[in-house]
This record gives sequence, C-alpha cells and structure tokens, in this order.
Amino acid sequence: MKVLAFLDHRRVRQGLTLLFLSGTLVCIFPPNHPTFQWWAAQASFIALGFLLLGLILLTINRSRLMFVCLGCSAVICFFKSEMENSPPPKLIHQEIPTHSSTLYTPSEHSDT
Repeated sequence: MKVLAFLDHRRVRQGLTLLFLSGTLVCIFPPNHPTFQWWAAQASFIALGFLLLGLILLTINRSRLMFVCLGCSAVICFFKSEMENSPPPKLIHQEIPTHSSTLYTPSEHSDT
C-alpha cells in the first residue's frame, strides 16, 4: 500500500516503538500526575487497544510493529493480572530488641 509506505522507514518504526513502549511503561508505573493516573486506570482498555492495533498491523503486513503492540498488550495484561491477584503490601512495624544483657560494659566483667 502506497498510503502506509511511511511505516517502512526505519526512523518512523523506531519512533512508534518508543511511543508504544513509553505508553506501556507509563501505564504500569504512572508518575504522580492526574493525566498519567488516568492513563494507568484505563489499563485494560489500553491493552485492548494495543491488541487491536497489533491485529491491524498484522493485516497490513507490518510484523515488527505488530510484535511490539502484541508484546505491550501482553505486558499490561500480565501486570494487571498480577496486581489484582496479589494482596496489597502491608507495612510491618518491627521493633528492635534492646536487652541490657547483650550489651557489654567493662564494669560488669572486670576481674578485679
């Protein structure tokens, strides 16, 4: 297809790959900003979007970008699945034992 010939350029493919990977990483590790928090909250729809884009790229025979999209979709799905199945981390407060018998003082152990 002549219309999609720009996808054959190496720099365009690299730019799109970086864009897809950065979108995936922001979805998994969102910074503290409302826009990125919203993006992370829509992770399941973003994974479906990557899947759909991968299928479109399959039909127009752009296999490199297709594998990037399918990989991004798989990573988001795996991360979302792991986060839903694992319990939230608990903060455990551990006290450091302070026993006076374990401290060495020279006056207690003198031989005089």
